[in-house]
Amino acid sequence: MSRPSRHPQPAVRLLSWDRADELDLDGTAGRLDEAARDRLEASSEAEARRFLFGRALLVDTVAKTVGARRITVTAHCPHCGLAHGRPQVLVDGGTVHASVSHTDGASAVAVSVTHAVGVDVERLDAARFAGVETVALSPTERERWHRLPEQRRLRSLAEQWTAKEAVTKALGTGLATDPATIDLTGRAEFTGHAGGTVAEIGGRRFVVDHPVLAPDTVVATALLLA
Repeated sequence: MSRPSRHPQPAVRLLSWDRADELDLDGTAGRLDEAARDRLEASSEAEARRFLFGRALLVDTVAKTVGARRITVTAHCPHCGLAHGRPQVLVDGGTVHASVSHTDGASAVAVSVTHAVGVDVERLDAARFAGVETVALSPTERERWHRLPEQRRLRSLAEQWTAKEAVTKALGTGLATDPATIDLTGRAEFTGHAGGTVAEIGGRRFVVDHPVLAPDTVVATALLLA
């Protein structure tokens, strides 16, 4: 039996795209607002399919987390005005915090009733992460990373990258925040800590976790505490 977490946790779900029959894609498409419909029409077929899958997964996960009520999801980029960026979720007039991420062949969502949340998902692919350490890690993190045995470096880099992505999503800044300025060296090791660990980053406190949801895939969540 697993021990209950000491920290608040989001509801997290990872679903591969070949399981689309578990989601109401048609119903989700019919409930999109005008901005989201415009986004679909302007997207390639692959981008549109990914967006609709992620939105349907988000709606389904919110419904399972807080109950099957009236759910409205919108997104609005403050910079360009298009329907992307942090999703805004309303359930019976109240706000539910949510985040969506995609990788090759799968999407992940995280939902929290109480705290701003970010999620990121990546496949463990050496080619995908080639050179990422030079742009994503702080000097201290990079020094520690180079000291790791070679067989541990890919997973470590993937965990650090996804954690930083999740933190910026919880903040609502995305990669407008330079990931190299987010130094995670002060927190405990990423793996082996059920329920996540609390990290203080830039004067803000987060619960950062890496739930194991699929082999060869790394998922990170970040809940903004204060």
